[in-house]
Amino acid sequence: MKKWFTEHPYLITSVIFVVIIIFGWRFLFWRWENFAFLLLLYFIITLGIRLDDISKKIGAISNPSSRGATEKESIIGQLNDIKLSLKSLNTTLKKILEQNIKENSNQDKPD
Repeated sequence: MKKWFTEHPYLITSVIFVVIIIFGWRFLFWRWENFAFLLLLYFIITLGIRLDDISKKIGAISNPSSRGATEKESIIGQLNDIKLSLKSLNTTLKKILEQNIKENSNQDKPD
């Protein structure tokens, strides 16, 4: 049941506000200013729910205790990837330099 509530927060919010509107219209005799204010509150609450969803999706809420070991491991892994990329780049640049030297030496020789 809790999972259903977390998966459909907009539906639940809308139902609550519809119930409040009907109650205010039938029993409290609200005017249009009251409905406009309630609509404003609805949009503010809906925006808050949406921002909460977005923050959960981008990982703003994380467990700081579990980040320590994995963060160090990921940094070391990234540094190893950078090291391998630099070795590959260095090898490629050496080949290009050798090829340029050969081309320049062939162009300098008279036929």
